[in-house]
Amino acid sequence: MKRLDRTIKDAIIHFLQALLWALFGVIGLWGRVAALKTPYPRFEPDKVRKILVLRLDLLGDVLLSMPAVEALHERYPQAEIWMMTLPYTADIPARYPFVTRVVTLDTNEIRSLRGLLNPVTLKKWLDFYLLLRRQRFDLAVSLFGLTASIWAFMSGATHRIGYRKEAYPLLHTRTLPGMRYDHREHEARWCLRLAALAGASSPPRYMHLDVEQGATERVARLLAERGVTPDTLLIGVHAGSINGSAKRWPALHWAALADRLHEQYGATVVLTGSRSELPIAEEVTAAMDTAPLVLTGQTSINELAALLARCDLVLSGDSGPLHMAVALNKPTVSVYGPTDPGLSGPYPRPGQTAVVLRMDMGCSPCYNALATAECPYGNTDCMHYLTVDRMYATVRRVLRERGVAPLPRGKRGEGDLVASAR
Repeated sequence: MKRLDRTIKDAIIHFLQALLWALFGVIGLWGRVAALKTPYPRFEPDKVRKILVLRLDLLGDVLLSMPAVEALHERYPQAEIWMMTLPYTADIPARYPFVTRVVTLDTNEIRSLRGLLNPVTLKKWLDFYLLLRRQRFDLAVSLFGLTASIWAFMSGATHRIGYRKEAYPLLHTRTLPGMRYDHREHEARWCLRLAALAGASSPPRYMHLDVEQGATERVARLLAERGVTPDTLLIGVHAGSINGSAKRWPALHWAALADRLHEQYGATVVLTGSRSELPIAEEVTAAMDTAPLVLTGQTSINELAALLARCDLVLSGDSGPLHMAVALNKPTVSVYGPTDPGLSGPYPRPGQTAVVLRMDMGCSPCYNALATAECPYGNTDCMHYLTVDRMYATVRRVLRERGVAPLPRGKRGEGDLVASAR
C-alpha cells in the first residue's frame, strides 16, 4: 500500500511539473523574444560586480554548496555575493565572510492552496521580487532545483547559469547538460561544475565552517552546567532526519550503541537535533539504561555548530548536522540507507575521518528527491539490519585511531576517561 501511495504521489508531482514546465516555457520564450529588440550582452567576467547564488533546499545541501560559492569569490574577489536560501538554513552562509548578504524566502509556503491564496504570503513574495530586481545582478547561479531557476529568472540577472534539466525552458542563459542523478557524482562536485561554468578555477575544494565566538561561549556554559569538563569524552549523536523516516537508524539501535559507549569508554553522549526531532531523541532516551545529555531542540544553528565542534566524534544518519561536523573537521561515522553516499555522503578533506556504513541491498538506494525519504516497502530493512555490533566496531576503531582506549574493566561504569581524543 505504501508503495502504491508513493507511486500515486510521484505521478501527481510529475503532472504538476509538466504544467509548470509548459507555463514557464512560455514565460521563458517571451523573455527571449523581448530580448531580440537589442543584442543580448556577452558574458564578460571582468564586468561581473554582483552575483546571486540560489540554494533552496536542506541544510546539508547548503553546506555542500559552499566550496562552489568560495570558488566564485576567488574568481570575482571584488563582486558582492548574495545568497538566497530558505529561512532555516540562512545562518550557514552567513558564517562565511565572502558572502555579502543572505536573503531568505520560504518557497514552501505556496505548496498548499491556502498558502497560495494568502495575501500576506503574496505581499511577501512581491516585496522579495522587487528587492531582487533592484540589485541589478550581473550573474545568477542556480545551484539546484526548478524553483531556483524561476527565481534566478525573476531576479532579472543579466546572465543565469544552471543545469539544463534542473530549470524550466529558456529561464537560464548558460547551462550545463543533464541533472543530478543522471550519473553518480558527489553533490559538491556538481556545484563546483557550475562555478567553473561561471569562470571559476576548478582545483579540489572542501568544506570548512567557522564557529561564532558567542555561540562557542554559550555552548561551553551550557555543557559546564551539565557536568561536561574539558576532559570529558563527548560523542554527538544525531538520530533524526527531517527529510524522511527512512534515513533514520532505529532509535533502539542508537540507544544500545550509546549505552555501550558510556559503559565501555565512560563517554557522555549528547543528542542533537531540531525541536521537530525531539520525539526521536525522547524515544532514544527512553530505551537507554544510562542518561544521555539531551540538547535536541535547545540550540540554534550557530550553537549546534559550536556543540559539534566540541564533540570528539559525531555519529549520524544522512543529515545536515553530519555535514556540519565534516565541515568542522570532526571525525564522523554515519549510516546510509535510502540515499547514495556517492551523491550526498560526507565530503571530507584529505586525511579526515568520515566513515560511511550501509547495507548492500538491491532496493537501496531508492531516494529520488521528489519527496521526503520514505521506504516504499514500509520496513526500512536497509537501516534495521545495519547492526549495533557493526556500528560499535567501527566507532571503536575510529576512537583507537584517535588515541582513545576503553576503560579498564574494573572502572567501567564509573565514567572515567582514559585518554582524550582532542
